[in-house]
Amino acid sequence: MKNKIYDGIYTKGPNQQTDSFIVDFAQQQADSEIVPFYLWETLAHNYMLMKQKIVPEKAAKKILKELIYHSENIEKNGFIVDPLIGDVHENFENLLIKSIGDIAGWMHVARSRNDQITTDQKLITKKLLFDLYGQIFNLAKVLEKKVYKYKNVVMPGFTHFRVAMPSSFGFWWQSYLQQIIECEEILKSVFLTTDISSLGAGASYGVNWPIDPKMTANDLGFDKPMINALFALNSRGIHESYVLGPLCSLSVVLSRMMEDIIYFSSAEINFIFVDESFTTGSSIMPQKMNAVVAERTRSKAAKILGNYITTLISLKGTPSGYNMDSAETKTSIIESLKIFIDTINIVAQMLETISPNTAAMGNAVAPSLATKLADCLSQDYQIPFRKTHQIVGKVLQQIDKDISKISSEKLEKIIMEIVGKKITLPKGYLQNILDSENALSQYYYKGSPNPTYVEKVNAELSIQNQQFLNWFKKEQEKFYDAKKNLVSKVKKYLKEK
Repeated sequence: MKNKIYDGIYTKGPNQQTDSFIVDFAQQQADSEIVPFYLWETLAHNYMLMKQKIVPEKAAKKILKELIYHSENIEKNGFIVDPLIGDVHENFENLLIKSIGDIAGWMHVARSRNDQITTDQKLITKKLLFDLYGQIFNLAKVLEKKVYKYKNVVMPGFTHFRVAMPSSFGFWWQSYLQQIIECEEILKSVFLTTDISSLGAGASYGVNWPIDPKMTANDLGFDKPMINALFALNSRGIHESYVLGPLCSLSVVLSRMMEDIIYFSSAEINFIFVDESFTTGSSIMPQKMNAVVAERTRSKAAKILGNYITTLISLKGTPSGYNMDSAETKTSIIESLKIFIDTINIVAQMLETISPNTAAMGNAVAPSLATKLADCLSQDYQIPFRKTHQIVGKVLQQIDKDISKISSEKLEKIIMEIVGKKITLPKGYLQNILDSENALSQYYYKGSPNPTYVEKVNAELSIQNQQFLNWFKKEQEKFYDAKKNLVSKVKKYLKEK
């Protein structure tokens, strides 16, 4: 076993198998990605220790200088955590001890790996969230354009996977756009709720030094410092679940959208065209061109849902205070956010290529006009709707459900049979109602597929999406400015000394 930086109590210590089990491949990958955030958090903590005069000035200067050096070096070259040394914290403390000797032991005063990793995990989560927010905004913009472009393209809507009522291709896009905008609002709310620094919580119950958690929170770009040390550590995993929850919902939204795309783009339905650059062929069937990006997006949703469950189940049996079970939440949140960023990126590119087969869509609308016919008969001839529902159903039964075969004579006969009322339908009455071009004319209110109202709703959703962009760009700027300002302050201190 390599010497540990805190092995005083041991006579033998954990063996190599234990080290590898604790920092397995997934944890090693996650820790290696966390390195820049660990160094930022460590720099903020040690600058605070210097300002609070907790650490001797000579030690503070050496530690800060070393941290600045490694921060800049790792930005260029990266760093791979060695699991035999330990986690990210042990790796770097060991590195500093080798470079500046025992004086590096001051760098860990007044903190624990527990509040460190919770803070580091929050920092990388924020960084990845900003990346994700940008992708979600771009995805929504693609959908906005599709809504406006195709608001007049008539297509059937579906319930129970059967043709239901007239709709439009733009209306279909807008239904998903609104769900994405809703998820933006939820993710914003989660961000504002969880933007709390955990640094200063120590192992779970505070530390025995006059630290300044507000100062470190500011230097790390958090909205506020922790105000209860036990809460700060108990929130690890819970705060991540707050993020993963909306991601699960959004992944299900995308998965359902992909299911529609797979169905609509099939040769049998032929409603839409997907660019072949987002498909793959078959190893045996030469005619196949499969919508695999859509299929893989569905499977990615399963991964996100699994990570959400893993996060909560890993915590459910643990007592309050830090427990290493919560390490699973680190890999879950990082993996989920990275998967989502990549997924939304390629999905947005694919959606941009989709165009409708307007002829096929229009031809498929006819069966969906049955409800419109029942409504018109009820409105025009003062027949209770339940009766007109029965009338239209009876006519369809007699003509093998082929609405194109309805004639005025057949309809007038069934009306007489069911309501005992002699009605003579005007010339062209049926043709006007059953004309696919007029399929959306019977919708009179906001929220319906009527192109006028679809356009109005689209304008509102566009404003909401832009507001989301403005908000997260402001938060992103605050986040990155905090790091720049901290580095600037530390460099100025080192130069003055």
